[in-house]
Amino acid sequence: MTQIETVIDSQVEEDTRLMQRIAERDSTAYQTFYKKYSGLVFASISNVLNDHHDTEDVMQEVLVQLWNKAHLYEPRKGKPLTWLTTMARNRAIDRIRSKQRRSRLNGDFEVENKNVQPEFDESAHDILESKERDGIVMRAVEKLNPDQREAIQLAYFSGLTQAEVAERLREPLGTVKARIRRGVNRLETLIKPRLA
Repeated sequence: MTQIETVIDSQVEEDTRLMQRIAERDSTAYQTFYKKYSGLVFASISNVLNDHHDTEDVMQEVLVQLWNKAHLYEPRKGKPLTWLTTMARNRAIDRIRSKQRRSRLNGDFEVENKNVQPEFDESAHDILESKERDGIVMRAVEKLNPDQREAIQLAYFSGLTQAEVAERLREPLGTVKARIRRGVNRLETLIKPRLA
């Protein structure tokens, strides 16, 4: 047996004794074990969750489990550290599954309520009103002079920026801005009385 193997074996024996003492509710053994391995356990949880807040929560749960379930540790099945990190990893995976399940349930609830509850649906009255407004706006746009109409249609209906409109029309940006501003002002005077 090499010197490293001897050190590892004595380490495992020491950890096994600590686990036995924790199982007997020895708080000093618990603190010793915690100081020795808390950083490693925290890192193994963090690697799974990748979220500091969740990692802290799961770490607390694992520490409580260590205290409450130390009597379940069986030395013939593995090292104490392996037992603890496996428990930590499983708790972290449980946390992910729980969050996914909750997210799915929330999504299902929203979809179900949207289908069931009429307040989420657009009423026929709202649809009719919307179409009427659209018609008023389109008729007003038709009344603009051709330069203003083209600039407004590109900016508001085609979703181009004013710079893109200027490029498309091969006009200076200032000219396009002025056309759009004058067109919007004209639309306002044409539409306001109709919508009121």
